[in-house]
Amino acid sequence: MKEDKSQLLYYAMVAGIYLGLFWVGKYFFVAVGMRSEILNFLGTLLSLATPVLLYIFLVKYNHELLEGKMGYWHGVQFAILLFFFASILESMIVFIHVKWIDPAFISNLFNNMIELAETMNISKSVVTQLSEQPLPSPFSYILNYVIMANVFLGMILSFFIVPLSIRTKPKQNI
Repeated sequence: MKEDKSQLLYYAMVAGIYLGLFWVGKYFFVAVGMRSEILNFLGTLLSLATPVLLYIFLVKYNHELLEGKMGYWHGVQFAILLFFFASILESMIVFIHVKWIDPAFISNLFNNMIELAETMNISKSVVTQLSEQPLPSPFSYILNYVIMANVFLGMILSFFIVPLSIRTKPKQNI
């Protein structure tokens, strides 16, 4: 039986707006978290809500639009599109931040990664390679570390969350 995927793109866009707005709020804690440990911790805590939101959107999509007939790969496609559209919204805010508000953000982030690699006793050659790499431009940073990373995260999370969302039956009001 062939699945009806006509609502896939539309609902992924709509849900992507909500997830993207959540990520924009979470990004505030990431951007300011470099200066405050408490805000950094709150940003990390908020990151844990992303799989929960994916689960909620998958269950709603499956039962409200597909009447509980979503297949596994259909759910994976939905999750990838959801994360893609959400990352577009987040990338606009990240671009504004790294281009005009805090142009040193990317260099500080990469310097922190190099310091972390040094404290973890990673081989000197790897640390040297990291430090010699040129910093990405704001555009390439957003493409690689925001959009592609989020889409990849959505794909990985969907492998585990889609089966749970397919089995979930919403409660019926009596």
